[in-house]
Amino acid sequence: MKEKMMIVLLATLLFSGLASAGSLEAASVSYDPAPVAPGSQMTVWVQIKNDSFYEAKDSIVKIEADFPFSLQPGENAEKELGTIKAYETITAEYKLLVDAKAVDGAHSIKVMVGEEFPIKESDFTISVLSRTPKLEIVETSIDQLTPGAVETINLSIKNIGGSIAKDIVLKVNPDRTVTSTGIVVEREIVSLGASANYIDSLEKDETANVQIKLAVNQDAALKNYSVPVTLEYYDQNGTAKTETGYLGIKVTADAEVDAVINSVSPQAYPGGTSEVVVDMFNIGLADAKYVVVELDGEHLTVEEPRQFIGTLEADDFDSFKTNVTISPTAPTGPIRATLRIIYKDDQLQERVETEDLFIETGTAGQASGFDPIGAILSLIGLALQLVGLYVVAKKGYPKAREMWEKRKK
Repeated sequence: MKEKMMIVLLATLLFSGLASAGSLEAASVSYDPAPVAPGSQMTVWVQIKNDSFYEAKDSIVKIEADFPFSLQPGENAEKELGTIKAYETITAEYKLLVDAKAVDGAHSIKVMVGEEFPIKESDFTISVLSRTPKLEIVETSIDQLTPGAVETINLSIKNIGGSIAKDIVLKVNPDRTVTSTGIVVEREIVSLGASANYIDSLEKDETANVQIKLAVNQDAALKNYSVPVTLEYYDQNGTAKTETGYLGIKVTADAEVDAVINSVSPQAYPGGTSEVVVDMFNIGLADAKYVVVELDGEHLTVEEPRQFIGTLEADDFDSFKTNVTISPTAPTGPIRATLRIIYKDDQLQERVETEDLFIETGTAGQASGFDPIGAILSLIGLALQLVGLYVVAKKGYPKAREMWEKRKK
């Protein structure tokens, strides 16, 4: 009878103890990075919940990490958590290693929790995935071209991913594309030569250099272009991949301005004023914008020394005129005038071109149409001619006498 009473008493005590204990469970697991890669490190967070009205005292969590996982050096599989209050959730952290020989797929870890010793087990899945390669164009030797140019460009291709890339083929996209509506779009920058470049393989962080030849259409607009470049390759699992990169190319050109004197009216002379017409022309491939001209010289006084022209387009010309007074002390002959052409180029950078123009000066008489020196010389020549005729006439030459008689009349 006493033994039965003792059994009932022990059962009652055990039941009352269990009823007053907490109810622990490993509710969830998270990890970083996700997915994890072979040969990498990872952090695992275990969320432990007390799903009970009572406190869980002397709480313990334990992790079992089998291949391909293992604890990092210094990490303990079992951790003491102390008291977890009713309906409270806490987090335990573990540092794990992923074996370099791990294969892609889902792998499990086991977590056990309990009070004083772990008894309740839960399994969780960790995803392992080999890091994939990723190719990028990281450097180009040329980023500016001119219309009509044909240039060989060096490209640096780098594998910035986590594993090897094999059988790499680099292609510049075709010289034309067709939109969904059937419109054909011609590209202003096209590839010449071989249709593709081949690279055997690129390990992680490895770089390879290739060359491509690009040609710019003669009538390409001066602006920025994106040239699509396709990289086709295979990862270590034999899966085909494609990356598209873009080359940024600026098509640019320079203006080439020059000037000549068109006319000087009336002819310039020291002390006189003449209207000077100057022709300007642009033989470059780019426009000269916001053109301003300045004209001066050592022996010159210019009525409008600075004038605004505006835009001088490629393969175009313009003219301006001004009155120029020659200094009275200036010598006759060519007088140098300095013309400065100030403009902004295709990139709106200021440019200055300096041209030497020469104004031919003569005498005031030459300018008016009467040349006293020339007239005197003409009279002297006529007098000599008459004297010569008279002499030969006196000597009895019939024809000369006849000419002389005519001169007298």
